[in-house]
Amino acid sequence: MLTGCGGKTQKAADNGQPASKADPVPAEQLISKGKNVDGFSYDYVLTMPDGTKMTHKVWVESGNMRSEMSNPAGGEPTLAIVNMTEKAIYLYQPSMNQATKMPIEQSEVDTTSPKDYLGEAEPSSMLYMTRETFDGKDCLVYETNTDGVKGKMWIWEEYGMPLRVESQSGGDKVVAEFLNFKIGDIDDSLFRLPEGTKITDFSAMFQQ
Repeated sequence: MLTGCGGKTQKAADNGQPASKADPVPAEQLISKGKNVDGFSYDYVLTMPDGTKMTHKVWVESGNMRSEMSNPAGGEPTLAIVNMTEKAIYLYQPSMNQATKMPIEQSEVDTTSPKDYLGEAEPSSMLYMTRETFDGKDCLVYETNTDGVKGKMWIWEEYGMPLRVESQSGGDKVVAEFLNFKIGDIDDSLFRLPEGTKITDFSAMFQQ
């Protein structure tokens, strides 16, 4: 699944001429730079083929993740904490101060991060298209072809992180956008449950 930098895009060139097709930075070099980034937050907007949007606020560091997904019906958001050391996900209900623990592979929580797209990218098949400004950041735009799925990827030139990814399979198009992207250390407390949280552990059940 491909996603893309959200928001309107602007051509970096302002002389009315097509942008150069010469890749200013090798895709492999950009991807390597992005894989080394640790400690960041963003607003994740996933747009499905039918136009449905799912919105999350996400924090990531050292493989751990905190995701707050808006509730379409209103009320408190769905809060998930991914603990990579335990290979577990905690689904937390703030109003009840209780959480459910289950193995990552058994959860339906979307744990996609920009680094997942970098890991799946095939630099040799990425074709540089142009420079564009997305969400206020200078991006290099590439056509992609990963396992036969075609799309586009907007990569933040400064840090090598994808900000928008589009994927097209048949007539269906999925767009992933990572907006308000900020890089820096994340407070460890965001990846911990509040003291006194009642935890129901379903891990043993899934191991049977």
